[in-house]
Amino acid sequence: MPPRESLTESRNPVAHVRSLFFKGPLADVENKAVTAYKLGRPSDVIWNITNRCNLLCDHCYMAADAHTRPNELTDEETIALVDQMGERGLPALFLSGGEPMMRKNFWEILETARAAGIRVTVSTNCTLMTRDAAKRLKADGIDWIATSLYGPADFHDAMVGVPGTRDRVVAAIRLLREEGVHVAIKTAISKATWPYVYDLIQEARDLDVGLLYFCDLITSGRSEGEDDGRITPEQWRELADYIIEDLLASEATGVKGMEWDIGAMPSFIPYVAERLVERGVDVSNGLERLKTISACPVGKGHMNINSEGGIMPCQFAQDWTIGSVRAMTLQDAVTNLYELDEQEAKGVCSPEACEYSRICRGCRAKAWQRTGDPMAEDVTCLLHASGDRSALAAQIAEAPDFARSAPCAAPGSC
Repeated sequence: MPPRESLTESRNPVAHVRSLFFKGPLADVENKAVTAYKLGRPSDVIWNITNRCNLLCDHCYMAADAHTRPNELTDEETIALVDQMGERGLPALFLSGGEPMMRKNFWEILETARAAGIRVTVSTNCTLMTRDAAKRLKADGIDWIATSLYGPADFHDAMVGVPGTRDRVVAAIRLLREEGVHVAIKTAISKATWPYVYDLIQEARDLDVGLLYFCDLITSGRSEGEDDGRITPEQWRELADYIIEDLLASEATGVKGMEWDIGAMPSFIPYVAERLVERGVDVSNGLERLKTISACPVGKGHMNINSEGGIMPCQFAQDWTIGSVRAMTLQDAVTNLYELDEQEAKGVCSPEACEYSRICRGCRAKAWQRTGDPMAEDVTCLLHASGDRSALAAQIAEAPDFARSAPCAAPGSC
């Protein structure tokens, strides 16, 4: 087993706000993902290893339930896939579901990945977490797990469909922290959860949680057709302004601050960059990274794999597949996905309409879900259409570009 990774080597290389613009706790793993992409390799994989789940969340984009899908990858196929990830030098793997701990060879998948030197994060609802499991996660070098909270107990339990769930999740978070495993709290941002967001932030601090992940409502699976459940751009900007003040306060005082992760809202990142530039903050390092792997990582070495081996450009669009691990290698998938990166977004997300097009790209999954065209515009953009973009646009132009290498034959070959 390789040495346990540090706090800086454990999470997804997408839109970690503090680590992007400052020396946050996840900067190192972001650098590893950028390097993998530049070398033509997979940068990170989100793998839904099972569709089985013991909850019935009413917003689940997977529509996960108690059943195993009939064509799920066999145990032997899962280990062969992990071996392939190790051969390609994959920097980061996210084991999700459904509930990943319900898959019978969960520990074998995890420990095989760790033996291959892959940084693994487990996304779990925590209802199956025990002290023995927490100790084993720590012993296996898993420094981060991610779990979900949505609001107070009655609201949370109604949202996930099982009474008593919230109390079990909070108890598991405390247990994990006692065992030295870092915890990220995830929440879906919607009109229903918005009233509880700031209370959740305070609770995360009280629980010694190191990262909060806010994801815009994904209208697929059990939330299909609920586009009117999203909050407004003004509310997203309010949340962004709060996070900016937290970032700047931590930098000013030297006190360790929360990491903030944003999902399905790529325009959040250029909005934050605009505000930081206005405050005199040097964002050049973040812009250089964004010109390599944009705020929406579709086509940038990122991929999702479902329990049946289907390969998707994004986990939020489960019907947008490019192939299967049974028929193509991960390297073939990366090459296929690069073709998406070579296309330009349309409408308000196009380079002609937006100076931030190549660092943001808009949410390609939302475009796919709304129109069937992954390059269509993202109508949920939170940027002010009439705002002055000259200052940040000038800095984007000055940030160095890069040329992606041809895919390496093996991790040690280049």
